[in-house]
Amino acid sequence: MRRTLYLGLALSLAALPALADNTITAGIDIWQTKSDGNTYADLTLPAGFFCTTSAALAAHVALAGNPIATSPSGVLGATDTVIERLGDATFNVNNQATVNAIVRAASFKSTSPVTVTGCSGSSLWDVKSSAAPTQSAFPITITRPSSTATGGTFSGSVTISPRLTFTQQGTGVQRTLDQAAVTFTTSGAEWTFQPGSGGVTYTAGSVQIDTDGNGVVDTTVPHTSNFAAGWSPYTKTGCSTAPCPAPITHTAPSHLHYVSPPPPYCTTASTGAATTTKAARTTNKIATQQLAIACVAQTAQ
Repeated sequence: MRRTLYLGLALSLAALPALADNTITAGIDIWQTKSDGNTYADLTLPAGFFCTTSAALAAHVALAGNPIATSPSGVLGATDTVIERLGDATFNVNNQATVNAIVRAASFKSTSPVTVTGCSGSSLWDVKSSAAPTQSAFPITITRPSSTATGGTFSGSVTISPRLTFTQQGTGVQRTLDQAAVTFTTSGAEWTFQPGSGGVTYTAGSVQIDTDGNGVVDTTVPHTSNFAAGWSPYTKTGCSTAPCPAPITHTAPSHLHYVSPPPPYCTTASTGAATTTKAARTTNKIATQQLAIACVAQTAQ
């Protein structure tokens, strides 16, 4: 009788669903931007900005994601944007958790130089956009449908203060311009505890990253953790095995933009097919669209 009772209890426990992680640990979320013209800076610069005799400049500058340098090298794949969650987030009885986060890196470069008149030397100046040294933290609210769920949704308003760096070709003369903070709001974006096939993770320890776009690592951030933003616990069109990539829509004044997880670096020179989503051009100073591809060839910084 006792043996039968023990067996019945064991079978009952085996039938219970396993509890998922109750705490999302501090770590980084990583993104990659496609060069498709939907990331840009609209500039209106006064006379004398580049040199004392430079003419005023009005330009629409197309930007492409510029993969950040890391140490160890290449461990974040083609990531050009890094957001750090600043603490652990433990789910409450309502299956909700809140944590503060901050932009650590957002690296873009112009697809072609701007033309500046009135200065000695070359009239061509390259443009890079990075996260300014001072950034503001913002809250993220993470939810899950139950304590056994393998993912859920999150909402928040990402705040970033961009810095533009202009470099004259030939001389290397530089000018910088800090722009006002831009806030992108998202609601109901998907996440899972771990990414699916092709997802980039690095859990061997902290990683050093380049935050100012000069190709030299300067800041240490944590590794990725048990929070894979932009991944869905459900199958999607073109993805029959979950977790699946799930583009995230951010809303900013007058436009939308979309983010997806970054690709890893390819083991060969082949490049995967792009997942495309369009965003309308607006008059905002900076607008972005970030999309995932299967993999990308690593190039020199």
